[in-house]
Amino acid sequence: MWQAENIKFSSDLSPATVAQIIVDNGKTSPVIQDIRTADRYFDIHNDIERKTRSYFDKDGKSIANPAANNARIKSNFLRMQVQQKQDYGFAKSFVIKLSTEKQSEIDLAEDAYGLEWKNFLDKILYKMTYRLAGQAVNHGIAWCYVWINGNGELNLEDLKGDLVYPVWKDRQHVDLNSLVYNYFQLEYKSLEPTKTEFAELWTETEHFKFDVSDGYKDVPFFTDSHSHMTNGVSWEKIPIIPLKSTDDEKPLVLFIKDYIDSYDKLISRSIDGLIDDLDPMLVFKGISPNVGDLIEARELAKMTRTISLDSDGDASYIQAQTSVDAHLKELETLKSDMIKFSYGVDMNDARFGGNPNQLVIKSLYQDLDTYTDGIERHFQSFIDQLKYFFDKWYEITGRGSFAEAQEYKILVKLDRSMLINQSSLIDDTVKLQGTGVSQKTLLEFNPVVQDVELEQKRLEDEKAENDIFRLDSEPNKKQDSDGKEV
Repeated sequence: MWQAENIKFSSDLSPATVAQIIVDNGKTSPVIQDIRTADRYFDIHNDIERKTRSYFDKDGKSIANPAANNARIKSNFLRMQVQQKQDYGFAKSFVIKLSTEKQSEIDLAEDAYGLEWKNFLDKILYKMTYRLAGQAVNHGIAWCYVWINGNGELNLEDLKGDLVYPVWKDRQHVDLNSLVYNYFQLEYKSLEPTKTEFAELWTETEHFKFDVSDGYKDVPFFTDSHSHMTNGVSWEKIPIIPLKSTDDEKPLVLFIKDYIDSYDKLISRSIDGLIDDLDPMLVFKGISPNVGDLIEARELAKMTRTISLDSDGDASYIQAQTSVDAHLKELETLKSDMIKFSYGVDMNDARFGGNPNQLVIKSLYQDLDTYTDGIERHFQSFIDQLKYFFDKWYEITGRGSFAEAQEYKILVKLDRSMLINQSSLIDDTVKLQGTGVSQKTLLEFNPVVQDVELEQKRLEDEKAENDIFRLDSEPNKKQDSDGKEV
């Protein structure tokens, strides 16, 4: 991520030196800083938190004004847009299909390899994918560590994005050459913890752990081997898989940060203006401009409701008028632009009112759909990479051979959470009857059907019951000596 050019490490360099080079470059990378900015705005710690109210004295020096109202209104717009995309593409369980050259579609429940995938999906993958999708949208890329637990089960763990420093083999960021995971660990030996920094270096065949706080001292694993696995078996690939949201791995905040900052500033300044303007300005004529004299005269006017001035003096109030309508209009414009440039859907759009047909709804979701098309393509790449480790695990645990598992292909399809006009879609389903479309396709198209496989079984059961009822209800027919019914 942080590299601008292809990087090659000399074979003379020790693994500790390679790790140090990657960490030193990764920590100062603008890409990592962008990820941290994304996290900050996702947690609603926007730049508006640093807003101050000040004035300039006669020497041009900025002086903080504690008497002035200083609203710091933070919008949670980034969080809403990230979660909208996360929920739209991954809130529902995605569809996964297996095939081989001999079979175009394989029922997961009826195949030994498919059944292992089904169990993995239900226990691990659905939940982890939802987490990774949110991180991918927010950071531009998410990282998933693949490992085998003590019970021999395949597991996934998401890694904190701003602590992962990858080195790619290619400019397109397809294949990893090496990767460092740089993190801190707290250890309590007393009431005060000891904070230690570590760097784990991964290559295709080896895994090292270094104590950064102790000059990159090698930290041994449970065995002396630097293999990916403690039993000496290697994955033969770095067991950390990226899930990208876009080709260029850009955090969503980069496209809308200026709009968020402008929105926060405008609404905060508007509130400052409204509060400041609640009290009118008191204007004196014929009194010393000295600040102390002005404050004394103002306080006296507040207490006694009277003002004493020279014969040529005067005093009056001026009520400032803040243009609330103009500010509201500008806020709506900024909000609309933020939704547009973040590929979102404005759920307050007037076209959602009434009873919009499905064509109108699809047009409202067009930008979000386009964005989701891209992340769905990257998700397919993620599953393809995950399948390699799944197939290795399949062999390591004695479930079958790696070569046999590699013959299977996986296709994933996201089940998008678009608002639908159910009556319109049901009408369309009815129109498709008798057009040559299969019963299974009709069930998939029908919005009322939540589980196609279950619905098919229900139809089969009903058909079987009806056939039995029909046979039982037929009257007993008699035959004559020639075998004819009478």
